[in-house]
Amino acid sequence: MDSNIYETGRYFLFIMAEIIPLFLGSTFLIGLSMEYLSEESLQNSLGGKKGILGMISAAVFGFITPFCSCSSIPVLAGMVAAGLPIGILTTFLIASPYPIEVALLILAPMFGYKFGLAFALAGTIIALMAGYFVHTQKWDDQVREEATLFAIPTGPVEASCGCDDAEEVLADSFIVKTKRAAIYSFDFLKKLFLFVVLGAGVGAVIHGSLPETLLATYLGGSSIYAVPLAALIGVPLYVGIVPMIPIVLSLSTKGVSMGALIAFLITAAALSPPEIIMLSGMFKHKYIGFFVGMVIVGAIVTGYLFNILI
Repeated sequence: MDSNIYETGRYFLFIMAEIIPLFLGSTFLIGLSMEYLSEESLQNSLGGKKGILGMISAAVFGFITPFCSCSSIPVLAGMVAAGLPIGILTTFLIASPYPIEVALLILAPMFGYKFGLAFALAGTIIALMAGYFVHTQKWDDQVREEATLFAIPTGPVEASCGCDDAEEVLADSFIVKTKRAAIYSFDFLKKLFLFVVLGAGVGAVIHGSLPETLLATYLGGSSIYAVPLAALIGVPLYVGIVPMIPIVLSLSTKGVSMGALIAFLITAAALSPPEIIMLSGMFKHKYIGFFVGMVIVGAIVTGYLFNILI
């Protein structure tokens, strides 16, 4: 019992030490970049592409961003502030933490190219299907009004009346833009800090009370329940995919099906308790439930299909 409490506390501090620098760093970079980008340019690059084309662009943008499920939220907030459609937001939300490069460079050589390709395609299809569904349902009203509080100041500031040219140039200097980005970064963290603490606490409690042996115990063998159990067990594990690979490798030697391993990796990559809790500050419960359910169902379907077809 004491060891579990110690591990929970240690992991809570670890999560906080990991999330806060990621938040500050990512929000600062986004804030600084948005100083040079107007909402119109962001709208034109993503929102300007209608329907499925815009969602494909959002998926590609999400795949190339090096964010985990939590650190992608500041970028998502900037997209919300720019007024991008809910379909594009959803596609990016699922695609952003999805490790396509891990699938192609690590999973494929270790478990076979079919495994790596199936994992990569699953993330793409789930992101696009989720984005298309909320687009057709016109769920833009699922964005909370409070989400606009995270708006990033975009474009150059206008000089106040009576300023001369020198003062106007100074107002738009790199130093001033950097200061504004830093202020935005800390303000963003302050607005979401309670969600960060709550999410970190939930993740730490689950980590401290969920031994690794549990995975092998319930996922071993060829049980029909192995795939859905694997998908559900992957949700609470706030651990990067790369550290999970040794665990997945050991599970594969214990007779766990490849479909169950894929389902496990999908939910572990795309979902985490801290992410879900923080998203609840930006989106309504109906949307959060759909987002979580879509990833879990997509993981389960992918796992079963892989076991059947391969």
